[in-house]
Amino acid sequence: MYSYCFFCNTVKCALVAAAIRQKFGYDAFSPKIVQRKWIKGTCHEEIRDYLPGYVFVYSEQPITEFREIRLMEGVLRYLGQRDDGYQLMGDDRRFAEMLYANNGTIGIMKAYQEGDRVKLAKDMLGDFEGEIIKLDRRKGRAQVQYNFDGNSYKVWVGYEMIDDNAAP
Repeated sequence: MYSYCFFCNTVKCALVAAAIRQKFGYDAFSPKIVQRKWIKGTCHEEIRDYLPGYVFVYSEQPITEFREIRLMEGVLRYLGQRDDGYQLMGDDRRFAEMLYANNGTIGIMKAYQEGDRVKLAKDMLGDFEGEIIKLDRRKGRAQVQYNFDGNSYKVWVGYEMIDDNAAP
């Protein structure tokens, strides 16, 4: 599987992804995240846009239509390097593969206790690595830090504790 990412005008992401799927037949989406929201003491889960402006594209064969995609209304730039055929590499590729394995949506994460630290279960992120930097046990949320597109991001995700024996 080949993984690519395009940075787009934020309000055009869904349209760009739909156009790429329709015109070229590639898998394309703008990622989503399930976030917990507390209303009057009750937990509600909402799906929200995640990484506004980014559209991830996946294909079985290397993409060669970069010029056509770049000329689409709303597409601003490609991620990746020209020498690599604009394929995502390293941490960016692992992040894209994790998104693809989760159908473009980061859901409630599984976590486990290791000594005095809480860690994310490896199967939740595939080969991609994120680190819990803050924990809100009362609301069942964890702030996870990771790198993508040369930047460090922090995001609050819902988490559920699993048994230590089930952890990798």
